[in-house]
Amino acid sequence: MSAENQILKARTKLLIEQPFFGTLALRLKVVEKPEIDTAATDGKHLFYNADFINKLTIHETVGLVAHEVMHCVLQHMTRRQDRHPTIWNVAGDYKINGELLSAGFILPEGGLVDTEGEFDNDTTDAVYVKLLEDVETIEMPVWGLVQDAGGNSLEAVSGAQLESDWQVAINQAAELAKAQGKLPGNIETLIGDVLQPLVDWRQVLWPFFTNTSRDEYTWRKPNRAYISEDEYLPSMYNESCGTIAICVDTSGSVSDAELHQFWSEIVAVAKETQPSKIICIGCDTQVNDAFEWDAAENFWEEPPTFTGRGGTAFSPAFKAIEEIDDDIEACVYLTDLGSDDFGDEPQYPVLWVSTDKSLQAPWGETIYMELTS
Repeated sequence: MSAENQILKARTKLLIEQPFFGTLALRLKVVEKPEIDTAATDGKHLFYNADFINKLTIHETVGLVAHEVMHCVLQHMTRRQDRHPTIWNVAGDYKINGELLSAGFILPEGGLVDTEGEFDNDTTDAVYVKLLEDVETIEMPVWGLVQDAGGNSLEAVSGAQLESDWQVAINQAAELAKAQGKLPGNIETLIGDVLQPLVDWRQVLWPFFTNTSRDEYTWRKPNRAYISEDEYLPSMYNESCGTIAICVDTSGSVSDAELHQFWSEIVAVAKETQPSKIICIGCDTQVNDAFEWDAAENFWEEPPTFTGRGGTAFSPAFKAIEEIDDDIEACVYLTDLGSDDFGDEPQYPVLWVSTDKSLQAPWGETIYMELTS
């Protein structure tokens, strides 16, 4: 059996036995790539080295295909950004392989597995940070690292459209597998780590960002609603808003569940507003974390590791924002509003999203968010 036929046979077995993985594997075009050592994906293709595939059993090949699918599910290709490619790849493999083994897959020998459970509760981003703390002890896998013939890691992939397409496909595949009773529980939990937002951001952000997005009509793209009536009318041209700041209350009064939900809302804000730049501040009585993204398409869906957990003060966050960028168009602050230290109202609009309905900020607009149980 040729290497390609073995991969196609493995994909067929996945469709029958593990439809979540099989359905998603169909999205990847199988392409032989001799310059890589094992297998890889860019979110559109499943690249393979024929010599490597020929050494595997059919069960190991099934596990390998599921492994590459999981890189796409967790969007490791697009979220790498400027992080060290090898360490990021290792972090992703630790996250993926343990989940696949728990789901009953058989993997090729020599892959990375977190046998000590050190990363059980970590996201890929958190695993990466831990690995950076002791780079010299990082274990290199027999397979899993994606390199070209010169030993260089393959380039990271970018593209908001690719991420969006995969998100739709993942949701559809999960629903199909659940309907058949064949979606492993740990995989369902893993893909649900980024919760559905609880706030209807379309309704909230549309009026809030009216003054920050630049809307005008353009004749370059006709309004398709009227084409059938032989009417050629302009359509709305909407540029994404400029730089927005998102502040996260990391004080001790904010629970882990609230922090987790906060990040789900941040992801939703980024998707809805498509800002040209995002600044994210983690603050208790002082700013402990500051992250920047140069475009919404590079935004992390998995949360970074926030530090802090002291008291609560809001003014340090606004001071930090001004130091990072003095051209902010709007700010969203996720908090329980448990402080009197608001500082002076900035020139840009501020939207407070609070989990405590008994409190209201002295300035800006306050809305409330109920947590999931």
